[in-house]
Amino acid sequence: MKFQFILFGMLGFVAANCGTAIAANSRQDGSADKFPVKPIRFVVGFPPGGGNDALARLVGPKLSEQLGVSVVVDNRPGAGGNIAAELVAKAPADGYTILIASSSHPIQGLLKPGLPYDPNKDFSGIAELVVYRSLLVVYPGLPVKTVKEFIGLAKFKPGQLNFASSGNGTGSHLGGELFKVAAGVDITHVSYKGGGQALLDLITGRVESMFSPLVPVLPHLKSGRLRPIAVTSLTRSRLMPELPAIAESGLPGFEYVAWYGVMAPVATPRSVVSRLNQAFNNVMSLPEIDESARLQDMDITRITPEKFDQVRRDMIPKWEKIIRNPDFEGKQNLGK
Repeated sequence: MKFQFILFGMLGFVAANCGTAIAANSRQDGSADKFPVKPIRFVVGFPPGGGNDALARLVGPKLSEQLGVSVVVDNRPGAGGNIAAELVAKAPADGYTILIASSSHPIQGLLKPGLPYDPNKDFSGIAELVVYRSLLVVYPGLPVKTVKEFIGLAKFKPGQLNFASSGNGTGSHLGGELFKVAAGVDITHVSYKGGGQALLDLITGRVESMFSPLVPVLPHLKSGRLRPIAVTSLTRSRLMPELPAIAESGLPGFEYVAWYGVMAPVATPRSVVSRLNQAFNNVMSLPEIDESARLQDMDITRITPEKFDQVRRDMIPKWEKIIRNPDFEGKQNLGK
């Protein structure tokens, strides 16, 4: 009897611990009916005031309402967003640490070999939030008003014109490099540590052109301190419908649009990814979010995590051709 008591006691102990282990695994799996149960950390790789920070702070409170927990925006600037990306890549894969990033994220490995994380293998896409166009803008002292005139001047003065960017590998850099290849021109890239400094030097004529989202340059366009030339999307801007697309101004088929999206560590349970995707898509469907995006010349997108992963994968071969081009410039930095 004593032996039986000990045996049954051991079996009970094992069963209890198995039950505990199963429950723990269930919590780790983060099934959608249990997630979330604590605050979510929404990591931004740039200082407050930038495009991805503004978007994170716009959707964060609405996401909190959708999920019933706090959503805390955590700015971790540095290394062109790579400090934040590494932090999220190495965070617990439970859905409680997520990253908002731009369309330059998937190609960081091409731009900066030797990163301590893999931009593609270490992340699962949650949701693409918005896509947006850029504008080719110039210093008013530059004697050009159209894309054809800009290309003509660049060919007449190879290597003498330049374009500013908010940093190597950022959208303003990549847009310029794509334009160089499409137009067959030699324009020098000048990299800064942020868009604000780049715009300041553009306004004062220290640099001559830039590919920028509309909102940061709009006040300067209205004041006449910058001149708009064309938009980089195939369609015209809702906010400046009089401005032609580059594709209709001498470079047929030219298109450069960027996106902001949200990612999680790659091992995050699919049920959690799906739950977050649903919540983000619900947020982006809200009329006030749609109106705010339109005022910033952004188009809202609502796609599945699988589709967003495909969007990210499709960028690699396209941009690899551009980045491997001998004329690609990514090392100059006037803003040090």
